[in-house]
Amino acid sequence: MNRIAGAAILMLMASIFSSCSFMKVVKGKKQKDPDKKVVWTGADTSQVITNMTPKDTLKQPAASVINVNPLIEQLKPVWNKRLAYKTFSGKAKMHFESPDNKLEFTGHFRVKRDSAIWINITAIGGVVQAARIFITPDSFYLINSQQGEVTILPLSEADKFLPAKVDFSSLQNLIIGEPIREGAITDAEKMGDSIIFRVEDSSYMQNIVFNNTDSTLRRGHLRTRKPNGPAAETEYNSYITLPNGKISTYRVINLTNRNDTYSLEMNFSKIEFDIPVDMPFRIPENYTIKR
Repeated sequence: MNRIAGAAILMLMASIFSSCSFMKVVKGKKQKDPDKKVVWTGADTSQVITNMTPKDTLKQPAASVINVNPLIEQLKPVWNKRLAYKTFSGKAKMHFESPDNKLEFTGHFRVKRDSAIWINITAIGGVVQAARIFITPDSFYLINSQQGEVTILPLSEADKFLPAKVDFSSLQNLIIGEPIREGAITDAEKMGDSIIFRVEDSSYMQNIVFNNTDSTLRRGHLRTRKPNGPAAETEYNSYITLPNGKISTYRVINLTNRNDTYSLEMNFSKIEFDIPVDMPFRIPENYTIKR
């Protein structure tokens, strides 16, 4: 796989893990508010989220605290609020850093909610086609244009190709800019200008920080109950207001795997909801198919 296609796949890995450790603090790139024009439909309103809450704000709550914490019910509407949409289309400049590489490329994203995800990766200002990815709740497809290969797998077996399992819903949430996973609130608190939730399901734990003023998502930390695996941190910035709701146009995704740290910046220049989207995915006849 070429390096740009690999960086795109790393973004997928940041959303789901087969066996993550307790959340490690990841030293990622410093947040910035890039000078850019964003194309969208709706009011010309944007807000930059700053003053992130420290990563170790939440502690493991005792069961008795979970049961009596009145803030859980009071703040639950903030957690339950989600963007209403049927389709998403976006274009983002991507900056990727690993221990060995620094790469710049462009990602074009199309989402049919709960149905399909299409990602097209280009380099050198869109001149070079690098990779195309198509994902459904059941299937995973990758065209590697640089090596003339196509990978086709059931989504449940994508960890044969990736170093982590892939979950459709979590990846969809990551692209849209919403909390990566759903779950039950086990603790909640207000701290300064932040609302902080601890959310759990049978496999995962999340620490989620929202802005108290407008309920926008600031930061997310994801881990599983199993030790000794990768860990992810997501940060959300530069919000705009659309008819569908507020959405972050600048995000940083940090991933740690053993002693290595990876960072991916997503700087959206175009975002549209609920327009017709097509997802072309023609496999060239001379490409090698890998299963």
